[in-house]
Order: sequence, then structure tokens, then C-alpha cells
Amino acid sequence: MSNPILRRLSAAAAVLALTAAAALVAVAPATAVTQPGNIDPTISRTLTIHKSALGPDNGQQIGTGQEVAVSGTPLSGATFTAALVQGVDLTTSEGWTAVSALTPGTAASRVTVADTYTATTGVNGVAVFNDGDTLPLGLYLVTETALPAGATNPAAPFLVTLPFPTGPGGAPANQWIYDVHAYPKNAVTDLTKSRVPAPANSIEAQNPDLIRWAINSAVPTLAGGDTLDIFTLTDTLPAELDYLATGPTGVAPTSVRVENAAGVTQNFLAGTDYTLVYDEVTRNLTATFTPAGLTSLMALPGGDVTLTVLSRAVTIPASGIITNTATSVVNGATETVTGSTPIGQLTVFAFQSENGVRVPLTGAEYQVFLNQNDANLGQNAILIDGIQKWTTGANGIVEIPIITPGNYYVREITPPAGFQLPTPSQVHTQVVAGPSSTTAPVQNYVEFEHDQVPAFALPLTGSDGALWFTVGGVGLIAIALGTGIVGSRRRATLAPAGAVI
Repeated sequence: MSNPILRRLSAAAAVLALTAAAALVAVAPATAVTQPGNIDPTISRTLTIHKSALGPDNGQQIGTGQEVAVSGTPLSGATFTAALVQGVDLTTSEGWTAVSALTPGTAASRVTVADTYTATTGVNGVAVFNDGDTLPLGLYLVTETALPAGATNPAAPFLVTLPFPTGPGGAPANQWIYDVHAYPKNAVTDLTKSRVPAPANSIEAQNPDLIRWAINSAVPTLAGGDTLDIFTLTDTLPAELDYLATGPTGVAPTSVRVENAAGVTQNFLAGTDYTLVYDEVTRNLTATFTPAGLTSLMALPGGDVTLTVLSRAVTIPASGIITNTATSVVNGATETVTGSTPIGQLTVFAFQSENGVRVPLTGAEYQVFLNQNDANLGQNAILIDGIQKWTTGANGIVEIPIITPGNYYVREITPPAGFQLPTPSQVHTQVVAGPSSTTAPVQNYVEFEHDQVPAFALPLTGSDGALWFTVGGVGLIAIALGTGIVGSRRRATLAPAGAVI
């Protein structure tokens, strides 16, 4: 092979390599590599796409066309087209000269629908054009036309020849690859949503109608030349929840937190780097990063953005499960996830029993505590929407309406009028998801039986009582008379002669 042809082939290979997608390259020969020499048009030609998420460890080196092991999460559902570029004959020196002068942009005007092939990646992230059958010899423009789920940007279009030259610096050098493998990648998001449990015995835990959500999205690793144009996180609150920008004193408000790949919190400011807006009509809370914030995010590939949303449960669905939806928009990728949490309530019944019949009692007052020590001391009672005490009505029932499932202690602090505090005056109970039920299976229900206060010692009544009252009265009169006579005699004895007594 002459030096001019070698130089042209080298130049063409360099152009193709630079326009190909990034891949981590292992130095291993492909099985469909010929010995040095001219292209053999009788050998079948295939083109295989390996699609994975772009990360910090799999996008540093240029692809060689050979099949290699590349790290990264496979992406399914990516659709590519491979369009044969017209007017390029690879069996001629002029054809390779044309290849060296083309770019994906200029080649796009030289393709036809008739000579275009389509392939979509499977669960392994692999797509083979023409179902593995041979493709025409020539130059192809490969374009990603449908993004996999969660992808923020399409892979850059690239040119590839079939067969593909290894070039003078290849391993092995100056050979033809007929089974060509390309490794384009996507920057992807990873959106999650979950409920954040309140710390044990915290002020937030003492408000068990509060529900905190964490909506987390990864900061994508972008391919060279790509920019971050849009980054938003939106929480769409269902009817069972009310949005709270802030909560009770001592409870952290709704907020946005940005961390780098090492998990270190970064200094992003509301109003400068992002905005946080709640729409009462759509019930959407949206965190939107400003141009300044987007620039800062681009410097944090592999980091995380977390939108923490504080809400209050106001009703209980029949299932006892509240479902909440979150959406992220990062450049061209829109991803939606749902999170769910159980919610329950607690019903208390106060009564007295008369001959096996339960009589409801009004006016019994209750508090609920997170632990037995607080219940014993009557301190740190829970609050539901600011209310800390609940009193039974005429039916003897009071509902503590919204409670996060868990273990609680219910204590009666004021008995109904005329009744004693029950023994024991506090009950340990477990709240589960869903409303209260007094029929099997009984759930979210406790009851307190009461006795009246002790009877006072009152006078006896009836006929015998009247008799003893009469006898007692006569006795008292006799005692009084006797006492008077004795006193009179003493005075007569002691008085001087002639004195009047």
C-alpha cells in the first residue's frame, strides 16, 4: 500500500474516531478483522450499538470499532438510524478522500430514506442493525432518534465506515474491521421519591400528621460540548395533603439541598441559584434552577439535588395509603416517579357498664404520647394540626384524626363528670394504616371503662330508720333533762341561805 493511501486512510480513521461516541477501550482484536490488504466486499458487514449511561469512568477514550468490555448501566429503548451516505465508494481512493472531508452535519444532506436502517436497544443495551444481516459497504451516518427513559441528551451523531480501519496506530494496526461496534452514551437522570421518617421523639415526630418527602435527582454527567439548559423538580401534592412552606417551631421547612459526588453539601441559594414556587391551583411545588444555578450544577457531575417537601395529611384514603407524584425535567428528559406512605387515625371510646350494657360517657379528655415515660409524666403530648387534647362527645367517642402509623400511649387526663379516672389511665396501642374499625379486625381503637366516684355516707332512710331516729331523739331529751336536774341540785346545795336559785 502506498504512503499517500496510508495517509488518507489514517486521516479518515482519525475523522471517524473523533466523531464517534466515547467508549472505554480494551486492546483486544475483534474476530472479524482481516489481514492487511484491500477491502474484501465478499465479507459480511455488521454494525452493533452498545448503549449505556454516561458516567465518570466510561467516557474518556475514543472508540476503535472493536468489541470491548465497557462499564456503565445498559439503557434499553434507545432507537438509532444508520443512513448510508450517498456518493461515497470505499473501494476507491476518491471515496476515502470524500470520507475525510465529511462531518455528521455535512453528511446529513447526503442520505436517503431508502438506504436507512433502524435498530432499538434491548434490555442489555445492545442493538444490531439489519437484524445482523450484512449491510452495504459504505459510509454511514448514525443518529439517535429516540432516547431511552431518563436520558437527558441524545448521543452526538457520528460517522462510521463498514468496514472500519484500525489505522497505523491500531491494535492490531492497518486492518479492516467488518463487525463494527460503537458505544454511544447518554447523560441520564435518576429520580427517586420517598417519605423521610421523623427522628424518634423529635418535635416533628410529636406532630404525626406531618409528612416529609424527599425528591432526589442525580446531576447528570454530560458529554463534552453538552450544556445543562433545564433542571426542575416538581412535587404534585394529592388532595390528602396540604403543602407547608414551614412547620411548627423546631421543624425544618421545605428546602432544596445540592451535594457533590462525595456527598458534601454545596452553597446554593434560594432566589439566586433556584426558585421554589407553589401553585395552589395545580398543587405543584416546583424547584427551578436559574442560569447561574445550572452553571454551578454542571460542575457537579455525579452529585445530587434533593427537594425536601413538608406537608400535612388532612384526610385518610380508604386504603390508608397516600400516593404522591414527582417529576423531573433535565434538558430533554422528563421522568416521573411516585412515592407512598401509610396514614392512620385513632378512636377512643369512654363508657360505663350497667348490667352488661355499655353506656357512653361524654367529657372524657385524652392526650397521646410517643413513649411511656412521657405518658407517665404527662409531657410532650402529640399535636394534630395544633390540637393536643381530645374530648369525647355524647356518643362517648372522640377521633384523633390523622396519625402516622406507629406505637403510641393514650392517656385519660380528665374523667367524665362524676366518674373516676380509669385504672390504668393510659393504654399502649399501635396505629396502622387506614381508618378505625371496631369490628374484626379491630384496629386504631382503644376504650376506657369507668366507675363512678365513691358514694357519700348519707343518713339511712325508711321505717326502721324513722324508729331509730325517734329512739335516739327521746334518749337525747332524757339526757338533757337529767343533766338539768343534777345541775339544779348542785346549785341548791352550794347556794348561801336565803339566795334565790
